[in-house]
Amino acid sequence: MENLLVSIIVPVYNVEEYVERCIKSIIHQTYTNIEVIVVNDGSTDDSINILRRISQNDQRITIINKENGGQASARNLGLEKSNGEFILFVDSDDYLAKNTVQACVQKAEAEDCDLVIFDYYNVNHKGDTQYFKTGMRLDTARTVPWNKFYRKNLWNGFIFPQGSWYEDLGIVPAVVASAKKIVKLDEPLYYYETSRGGSQTNSINYEKLHDVIYMFKNVYEAIEGIGKLEEKEKEVEYLFIEHILFATLLLKLPHIEDREPKYELINHINTTMAEYFPGWQSSDFKNGNSFNHAIKKFVIKSYLRKKFFLGDLVWKYPKKLKTAVSGF
Repeated sequence: MENLLVSIIVPVYNVEEYVERCIKSIIHQTYTNIEVIVVNDGSTDDSINILRRISQNDQRITIINKENGGQASARNLGLEKSNGEFILFVDSDDYLAKNTVQACVQKAEAEDCDLVIFDYYNVNHKGDTQYFKTGMRLDTARTVPWNKFYRKNLWNGFIFPQGSWYEDLGIVPAVVASAKKIVKLDEPLYYYETSRGGSQTNSINYEKLHDVIYMFKNVYEAIEGIGKLEEKEKEVEYLFIEHILFATLLLKLPHIEDREPKYELINHINTTMAEYFPGWQSSDFKNGNSFNHAIKKFVIKSYLRKKFFLGDLVWKYPKKLKTAVSGF
């Protein structure tokens, strides 16, 4: 088993508080035949010095320095320089379970597949964890690149879109759609840090929220381009509903204070859904149990009708209280 080389790609930008934990979780894997490609994307903090210190004692680590160009450009460069038969992405503020690579290699070899998808933990500022199960459909596999173990040739013809936020949304579902055989590992093998304030997940930039829509248009075209749209159309519809409606409207829109950008985003969302999936309101898509889904759908319809006070009353303030109590 150890004869398979695994390339682990880590984009790094100003994560001095987290990067040592990340890299040590990689170099201490039970599976040792790995190359660690760390792409320093123009960090201005102490990240590069931490990386140099750790790499002095481990020849498997390659540090590539580049001018700041964003996470997508760093991942693309890592893919270009990788030599492994399999690829694993790790964000530099996150970390791996000790057996992540070994479990994935064993599963990939046993099943002769080109993609392994696994579960993960969310980790908050107190170190508490929250288990997230994933699936194998486009709408349940998650659009992130890091809960997946790819045969490298699966990325042939694909790159992360550069210059936009939410670039994962713009390509990862297309890569998943192109896989000939997907296998699921029902084990949490990745720890996703939710508390870093500078992360894209925790940042609200109302202009960049429109990138969610642009990225889904990109992935729609990519899936259509590989001839998988007809086969995967229902899953793509669920993706649009999950991310453009549920994630953007429920997780992002409530944090925008000014009314004008709210109106602009709502108009863009309404136009996009009418163009791509005009019948979405009668979709059988479900998010959560029946009660929670009904609440979310009511709030979404309120926001789409620009009834912001009603939506905030039912959703924003209760969620804020829940987050303060649970840490998630």
